[in-house]
Amino acid sequence: MIVSEQWLRDWVDVDLSAQEIADCLTNAGLEVDGVEAVGKPIDNLVVGRVLSVRKHPNADRLNLTTVDVGDQQLEIVCGASNVREELIVAVALIGAKLPNGLKIKRAKVRGIESNGMLCSASELGLEESSDGLIELDPDAEIGMRVDEYLQLDDHLIDIDLTPNRGDCLSVQGIARELNVLANGQYHPLDVGEITSQIDDEVDIDLLESDACPRYFARVVRGIDPKAATPIWMQERLRRSAVRPISAVVDITNYVMLELGQPMHAFDRAKLQGGVQVRFANDGELIALLDDSEATLSKDTLVIADQQSAIAIAGVMGGAGSSIGDDTIDIVLESAHFTRKSVAGTARRYGLHTESSQRFERGVDPMLCEQAIQRASELVLEICGGQVGPVCQSPNQVEIAGKPPVELRLSRLESLLGMSLDAEEVSNILNRIADQVSGGDGQWVVTPPSFRFDLEREADLVEEVARVKGYDNIPVAMPRIAPRSVVGTEAYITDRQVRQALVARDYREAITYSFIEPKLQQAFDSEAPVRLANPLAENMSVMRTSLIPGLVQALQFNINRQRERVRLFEVGASYHNTESGYREVKRLAGVVCGLRCPAQWGVGDAQNVDFYDIKADLDAVLSLTGQPKPIIFEQSTRFALHPGQQAVLTREVNDGTGDEESVVEIGWLGRLHPELEKQFNVNNVFVFELNLETALMARRPSFTTVSRYPSVKRDISVVVDDAVPVAALMRAVEIELGGPLRKVELFDVYRGTGVTEGSKSVSLSLELRFVDRTMTDEEVEALFSSARTVLEKEFGATLRS
Repeated sequence: MIVSEQWLRDWVDVDLSAQEIADCLTNAGLEVDGVEAVGKPIDNLVVGRVLSVRKHPNADRLNLTTVDVGDQQLEIVCGASNVREELIVAVALIGAKLPNGLKIKRAKVRGIESNGMLCSASELGLEESSDGLIELDPDAEIGMRVDEYLQLDDHLIDIDLTPNRGDCLSVQGIARELNVLANGQYHPLDVGEITSQIDDEVDIDLLESDACPRYFARVVRGIDPKAATPIWMQERLRRSAVRPISAVVDITNYVMLELGQPMHAFDRAKLQGGVQVRFANDGELIALLDDSEATLSKDTLVIADQQSAIAIAGVMGGAGSSIGDDTIDIVLESAHFTRKSVAGTARRYGLHTESSQRFERGVDPMLCEQAIQRASELVLEICGGQVGPVCQSPNQVEIAGKPPVELRLSRLESLLGMSLDAEEVSNILNRIADQVSGGDGQWVVTPPSFRFDLEREADLVEEVARVKGYDNIPVAMPRIAPRSVVGTEAYITDRQVRQALVARDYREAITYSFIEPKLQQAFDSEAPVRLANPLAENMSVMRTSLIPGLVQALQFNINRQRERVRLFEVGASYHNTESGYREVKRLAGVVCGLRCPAQWGVGDAQNVDFYDIKADLDAVLSLTGQPKPIIFEQSTRFALHPGQQAVLTREVNDGTGDEESVVEIGWLGRLHPELEKQFNVNNVFVFELNLETALMARRPSFTTVSRYPSVKRDISVVVDDAVPVAALMRAVEIELGGPLRKVELFDVYRGTGVTEGSKSVSLSLELRFVDRTMTDEEVEALFSSARTVLEKEFGATLRS
């Protein structure tokens, strides 16, 4: 919101400079982005009247004008298309220096002497470009300084508002706020009721009164379609970054900037019957004022006549009912649309407007009638015409006032950490709200209708702090009672996981939880959770995996010449279930490039491969201390390379007994070649773990150290190539139980002597009793049991 200092001072008297006003607002939470001077004094720039216009004898596009500047009449050559007799203009006399650096000198133009220059708004620094001369109002005093007439001694205060302070999106709102903060003298706008002169009415039907509880309309007939917007209004609009268009449109924009109530004007002759407020028909089309066309969805609130939609409620009007150059009868509209009914509509159709910005943040529901009276007053003053009565719907909803909020001095002092005087608090509350009762330590405050953000006691505490001044609140360390947090060894923390991966040369990344549907489908076939109100189409679904975001981050780095990338992320994925949405905590990683950074002591540097990323996962999972191995089995995920992928499973106890079940805890593999081609990357490996099941740890427990020697026996078996070695080792562990202290793989062989499609697996078994020495017969029995279970479960044969 850009506010003119002079316009602001019309509303409130404060003994502060423009910069001090900006500092005051910033310190109270309304951050000011900048304060900019409108212009500097321009000497020899005066108001003039064009007395005569005639063609230049030597140029078809130039005119010779005689201009009265008060104390003399000057002959000036002018090429502007809008120059005409009796036009009041800005005249730069000889010696004037304009804001664009042009210095006016006496000169001959095509053989005719010119004694000055007639100026456009852009030449005065008021606009970036102009089509013709700036046209001043007829009441401008001839010969007076233009900078004084246009009040160029002004400053523009650019205020960046938080979403909860929509009430400050107007001069009135900023003035109210400044009055509260600086304890100034507030001058509210005195708008009386405009008596109707004609009986013309508008039929209004609120079909959706929950979304639009108040709707006012008024007919104005016989306006002057050629009426010009006064220069004072044009300047205020320009300084608020709103381009002047035409008198009626400028008036509705002016009222919006002044009071904060968005308004619209329809051409009465283009309306078919009365006005309806309804939801659009699914697929209904509307041509808009910005020359675009929108296909409406059934949850879009619209204003319509008896035939079709004529405006998107709270966003933009339609072209079919817009004000034109020949419009003589208009309908002024002033309505209150709820925040919920407008929220997301502008973003959905790509129509971010001044109106939608205000309605999305909340507009005072009691402002509609005052705004239509103010607009009527300005229309009669500038465009003439006759006004009809203010019309409203018979089923209009009566808006209840805001409920009172209680504030306790004890709570106020507790939250602010300082002592406060009850009389001072009462003074602050009376500046914030009109209805304040109580005192002496307890108040009941009824928030004004425009303060949507005042709902509970904490909100009033914040208001008192803002007005008191955050700088006046003493700085003190909070008194926090020491509390001990009981740790658990049954679960590995995220911090430990992060440290383990950072130690293996990974960097942590944070990616968006919202992703593009096509990206989601490229990595996972699961139907994602779709957002009801997405920020954009490429962020319209919730991720079911962390991998898509990490692959995009990898691509971003590779495109910037980072050849070796190792990233991980700890975050949530989101899933549809029968009972609602489910959030799953995950760890994911992506690796690409060399196994180790290039160094002088290594000849040919090798790229990372499947077993490198498997080792990284082993390092993380080893933190759990689980004696039972993680089983890596071949998987069939379509997003991974068919021959370089695995699913990770482990046995867990569900806590109901000794029975254990096998659960999937994650997967790893190389990205599918088609995906690598799509992202323009190569040799990319990824992994993902479900941290809810993967990080369950074994509680440390004491085990008696045996005084007796162990016995080691090796067993080599031939099994099918598809059998996981981990499954063989787990089967032996279960079969032999306690006497088996350790089982290790020491050889895998394929080749001569082993049938094609099979492999030889050699395991080393370490056997020991805690209480006695193991006999040869016991060793042989245990070895025989191991061989038998491998034969039964996997069809293994001893290798000769």
